[in-house]
Amino acid sequence: MKSISKLLTLSALLVSIGNMAQAQNGNGTAGLKGKINGQVHRTNSKPVEFATVTLLKAKDSSLVKGAIAGVDGQYEFEGIREGRYLVAAANMGMKKAYSQPFTVNGSPVKVPAITLEETSRNLKEVNVTAKRPFIEQKADKMVVNVENSIVAAGGTALEVLQQSPGIQVDKDDNISMRGKNGVIIMIDGKVTNMSPQDVALLLKNMPSSNIDQIELIANPSAKYDAAGNAGIINIKLKKNSSYGTNGSVNAGFVQGKLPKANGGLNLNHRNKKVNVFGSYNYNYNRNFEDLRIYRDNFEKSGRITFDQHSYLDKKSQYHGGKFGADYFINKDHTVGVMVNLATNNWKGGGNSMTWIGSGEAIDSSLRTVTDNDNKWDRQSYNINYKGKLDTSGKELNIDLDYSRNSEDQGSRLYSAYLDGTGKQYWRGDTTRSLQPSVINIKTVKIDYTHPLKKEAKIEAGIKLSFVDSDNNSRFDSLRHTQWEYDANRSNYFIYKENVNAAYINYAKQFKKFGVQAGLRAEQTHVEGHSVTLKQVNDTSYLNFFPSVFLSYTANKNNQWGISYSRRLQRPSYDDLNPFEFFLDRYTKAGGNPNLRPQYSHNFDLTHTFKSFLTTAIGYSHTSDMLSRILEPGVDPATGDTTIIVYKYMNVAKKDNINLNVSAPVPVTKWWRTFTTVSVFYNAFETTVNGELIKRASGGFFGQTQHTFTFNKGYSAEASFFYVSPQISQEGLFRMNAMYAFNLGLQKQVLQKKGTIRLNVNDIFNTQRFSGTYNVNNRQVRLGTRWDSRQLRVSFTYRFGNSNVKEARNRKTGLEDEQSRVK
Repeated sequence: MKSISKLLTLSALLVSIGNMAQAQNGNGTAGLKGKINGQVHRTNSKPVEFATVTLLKAKDSSLVKGAIAGVDGQYEFEGIREGRYLVAAANMGMKKAYSQPFTVNGSPVKVPAITLEETSRNLKEVNVTAKRPFIEQKADKMVVNVENSIVAAGGTALEVLQQSPGIQVDKDDNISMRGKNGVIIMIDGKVTNMSPQDVALLLKNMPSSNIDQIELIANPSAKYDAAGNAGIINIKLKKNSSYGTNGSVNAGFVQGKLPKANGGLNLNHRNKKVNVFGSYNYNYNRNFEDLRIYRDNFEKSGRITFDQHSYLDKKSQYHGGKFGADYFINKDHTVGVMVNLATNNWKGGGNSMTWIGSGEAIDSSLRTVTDNDNKWDRQSYNINYKGKLDTSGKELNIDLDYSRNSEDQGSRLYSAYLDGTGKQYWRGDTTRSLQPSVINIKTVKIDYTHPLKKEAKIEAGIKLSFVDSDNNSRFDSLRHTQWEYDANRSNYFIYKENVNAAYINYAKQFKKFGVQAGLRAEQTHVEGHSVTLKQVNDTSYLNFFPSVFLSYTANKNNQWGISYSRRLQRPSYDDLNPFEFFLDRYTKAGGNPNLRPQYSHNFDLTHTFKSFLTTAIGYSHTSDMLSRILEPGVDPATGDTTIIVYKYMNVAKKDNINLNVSAPVPVTKWWRTFTTVSVFYNAFETTVNGELIKRASGGFFGQTQHTFTFNKGYSAEASFFYVSPQISQEGLFRMNAMYAFNLGLQKQVLQKKGTIRLNVNDIFNTQRFSGTYNVNNRQVRLGTRWDSRQLRVSFTYRFGNSNVKEARNRKTGLEDEQSRVK
C-alpha cells in the first residue's frame, strides 16, 4: 500500500512539475502578482459547467496556466505576474472562444463573460458534431484519438505510438505494452503478420496524418486468439476514396561500435476496383555481445570457480518482401490475396576464455572458439474475403492461410585446456552440429458480426490451425581426423499440433455504461515424437477462456474501466526442440520438448481524468509460467556435473501487481512532454533440481519524452528511461538498474515529402544487463553488454498522391502460430 501511495504522490508531482514549468515559462520575470476571474456561459446566458479554461500570453498565445470552471461556469487564476494576457474557453460540442487581451498589474482583473456556441449544422436535420477527447476509455480498450492529440502533427505512426499511454518502444523498435513484450500490431483490425523489423519500418513510413485512432487492448476479448499476454494495438486509418499511386523510399545508416544499414521501398496503387500493393525491405545488422559469467560451484570434491569472458561478433542480412492485391466486387464485398517472403542469413563467431580454480588460485583455463551460422526462409500466403451481408451491418470475414518456415543451423566448437601458466596441456576437442528444421502452418478462420438493437452486437467465429515441425539435431565429434556421430547429443524431433477454436462475444453500450462479455473454447491436440530417443508425448486438452469488460463514464472528466480475461501462451516451436547451442564446454543453451503452455488470469482497473491523466491498476496470476532458467546439467559423454544449461522451463507460478500512470504535459506551443511511470511487484515460485525457489521483488519503470518543434521544419526529441533493480522474468535473475538517454534531430525537406533524421541512442553507454542467480550449490553472477550506443542517420521520401488510402494490411489468421516461429 505504501508503494501505491508513493506512486500516486509521484504522479501528482510530475503533473505539478509540468504546471510549474508552464507557469515559469509563461509568467515572465518577477513582479506584481494579480488575480483573474470570470465566467463561461452559453448563448442563452446559462453557465457552461466544467468548461476547460486556459490563460495565454497575449504576445504569442503560449500557455501560462489551465483551470476547470465550476458548475456555475466561474473560473479563477491566482498569483499571476504582471503582463498582457487573454483567456480561452472550450467545452465538448462547443466552439472555442477567446476573451479580449487585458493587462495584469497587481490588481484583480474581472474578465468579461466568454460565450460558447454549440457546434452544429443544419442539413435536413440538426447534427451536433463534437471533438473527441484525446483519450477515451471503452469497455474493452483504451482509444487514443490521434487526430486531436498534441503529438499528431508532422510525425509518423511509430512516433505517435510512443506517446500513447503504457506503450514503450525500445532501442531496436520492439513495441511493448505495460512492460510486456510480444504485442500484436493490427491495422484496421487486421494483423500485420510481419517481423518486428518490418512492422517498425511500416510504422516509420506511415504519416501520422493518415491515422484516425489507436486502440490499446490490454486484455483482448474472446474474439482474439487466447494466446499472448501482452495485448493488441490496433491502428485505425482515416477513410477516403481517393485514387492513384503513392509510395516511399527510405535508407539509413547506423554506426555503433559496429556498422549497420537498412533500406526499403513501399508502393501502393488504387483505383475503383483494385488495390495493388508491395514492399521490399533490406537490413544489415552487425552487433556484438560481451558476456561475463562468474560461477561458484560447491561440489562434493570441493569448491570450483569458473570466471568466463565471452565475446560474440554477430552479422545478419535480412531481405523481406510483401505483395498483394484486393479486388472490390462492390462497395460491400472485397476479396484479396497476399504473399509474404523473407530470408535471413546470420553468422556469429565467438571467443571465450574461462579461468578455473578453487576461489583462491587459478589452476587451469579453457579456451573456446565457436563458429555459428543460421539461414532461414519464410513464406506465407493468404486468401481473404470480407463482406457486409446486408444494410443492418452484418459482416463476414474468411481467411485461408499457409506458411512454410525452413531453417538451417550449424555450429562448430573447439576447446583447448591450458595449465595455470597458460601452456596448453590437452589438445582439446572439436564438435560440430547440423540442425535443420521445417515448420508448416495451415489455418482456416471465419468471423461473423451480427448487430442487435440499441447499440448491441454479437460476434462469433471459428478457427482451425494445423502445425507440423520437423527438427533434426545431429552432433559429431572430431576424433583424430575423422568425424564420429555423437548419439548422446543428437536428436531427431517431430512436433505436431492441432488447435480448434470457437468463440462468441456480446457487446452493448448504455448511456454511461459499456458492457462486453465473451467465451472462447480451444481444443488442442499435441504430439511430440523424439525419434532418436523413441519417446512420444501425446497430449489433448480443452480450455475455456472467459472475458468480461465494463466501462463507466461518470462525467466529462472521469472515465472508468474494469476488465478480466483468462489467457494462455504456448511455447515457441524452437523452444520445444531439444537442440543445444554451446558457448563453451561448461555453458550451453537448450530446448525443452516437455514444455507446457502457461495460463494467466488478468484483472485491470483503469481511470482517465479529463482525457489527460491515465491511471491503471492491474493484477495477474500466471501458472506454469514460461521462463528461461539456469539449470545444473550433466555432460552425457563425460558425466561432468559442472555444466549449466540455459533453457525454457515451466516456472510454477507468478503473481504480478502493477500500477501505471501516464500523462502528456504541454509546456509551451513548441515543447511537449509525455511521462509514463510504472510501479509493480512480482513474486515467482518454482522447483529446480528438487530445490524450491522463491523470488519476489518490487520494481519501478519510468520513461519521459520531450519533443521540441522549431521553425523551418526542424524538430528535436530527448528521452530517458530507467528500470530499477528487480527480479527479472527472464532467468529469475536479481538484476541491477538499467537506464539510457537518447537525443534526436529531424528536418523536413523537399516540401515536407522528405525527412532527414539524426539520432544518438544511449549517449552515455549505460544500457547493459547485470545480475545474480543462486540455485542449489551454484552461485552465478552475469553481466552482458551490446552495441547500444549508436549514431543513426536516415532519410525517407514519400511520393505520389498522399491521399490514397493505405493498402489493406488485413489479418491473415496466422498471428498466433507465426509469432511462435523465432
